[in-house]
Formats: sequence, C-alpha cells, structure tokens
Amino acid sequence: MDKVFNVDYTIGYFEVDNDLCLTPQSLSVYLQDIAILHSDSVGYTIDYFNREKKGWVIINWHIEISRMPKKGETIKICTWSSELKRMQAERSFLVYDENEIPIARAISRWIYMDLERRRPVKIDEEMGKSYNTRDFKSIENEDYKMPEIDESQFVSKRDFVVTRRETDSNGHTNNTKYIEWAIDDIPDDIYENGKICDIRVVYRKECYRNSKVSSKCYVKDVDNGRKCVVSVFSNADDETSVLAEVSTIWSL
Repeated sequence: MDKVFNVDYTIGYFEVDNDLCLTPQSLSVYLQDIAILHSDSVGYTIDYFNREKKGWVIINWHIEISRMPKKGETIKICTWSSELKRMQAERSFLVYDENEIPIARAISRWIYMDLERRRPVKIDEEMGKSYNTRDFKSIENEDYKMPEIDESQFVSKRDFVVTRRETDSNGHTNNTKYIEWAIDDIPDDIYENGKICDIRVVYRKECYRNSKVSSKCYVKDVDNGRKCVVSVFSNADDETSVLAEVSTIWSL
C-alpha cells in the first residue's frame, strides 16, 4: 500500500493576496484539509473521533516555502505519517507545482487526546498500522525550536476577541487562525516588500470563542538581510498565559 496520500488543489481568487499569490493562511488550510482527508481515508473520520471522544491536537508546525503558487495554478500536496510513538505523532507534507517541482514542505507534531478528560492517551496498535507510517521526514532533524526574542524587538500590540467564525468543530480556535492573526501583525513594509519563506508555530494552551486575546509582535534581523517576525498570543487578562507563538521569516 502506498504510504503517501495525494490531493490536487487549484488556487482560487479568495485564497490569494494582492500579488495573486497563495496566502500563508490559505496554505495552512490546505495542509489541515489534506491531513483530515488522509485520516478519513484510513477510517479515522471526524465522526469516529466524535463518538470516541478522542482526537488529534496539533502542537507544532514548521513550513518552508520556496515560492507561493498563483491564482489558477494547480498544486499537488502529498502527506504521510512520518512518526508515531506512544501518544504523539508527526505528519509530513510536500507541495509540488504543475511541473512536479517542490515549492514547499512542512512537518507537524500532534498529540492524541481524550477530549473529555483533556489528557493525552496512547495511540493503539491498530491505528498505528492504519496510518501506515513512512520512514522519511519532509524536514529532517526538525527540533521545532522557536526563535528567541527580547523586549528591544517589540513593535506593536493589539487586543481582540475570538469570534464564532474562528472556531472549529471542537469549539476551539482553529489552528490555522493563529497564522492568519500573525500575518495581520506583519509590519506593512515587510509584508508589501518581502516574500515569506518560513513559518513556525507552537500551540501552548486552548482558546475558545469569546476569549480575549492579546497579540504582541516582535521583529528581528536574521541572516542574508531577512526579517523574522514573531507574534506571541496570550490571554489578554493574564499575559503570562501564552496561547501560541508564530514566527515568520521574510526575504526582502
């Protein structure tokens, strides 16, 4: 049995930016979608998880981007389970353009949870076999490390409330929304003149509809003239309670 699951996606107008390139948040939606489709294809559907009161909770993303496809392009995304161990799984992705040239790769880390008890549970042997893990990772030796920041790099802060449209079937803020929020934080001069080439996310605590969120944005210089922008999302009533962090790197 082939261990790689493939889906073709054609880029629509509502998924692109001012340059008609796929947005980072739309790319993350595609990656989330194919992960769900792959799980569906081996029998572990959303209905199954709802019945069992269990589910996958993402804790990390790392996405490397060579170029963003444009409106009307058809891309192929491949995904596979690249590691399973006890209560944790890793999922890899490769994105190809119409000429079969790789234009992005991603890797993610997930915890299998008892959703009622809010505790990790062991992945059973049958599930492990169904996901049919492939002994290859899209990003080798990934450590999921986030960039270090300090207050001298602070550039902006904003507070907002999570709305209904930003939550998923579990009632939590959908993981892709943090990337969308982070893109809103990017200073105009970086967003308008740069090309995104790297995204890292770490999810730390759950967030729900009507939650009050504070976003603090930091900018630091990295190698080859690139800029790293980090958004730290916290509980607005207690900024020591960090919900998630998103870092993006931009080539200028």
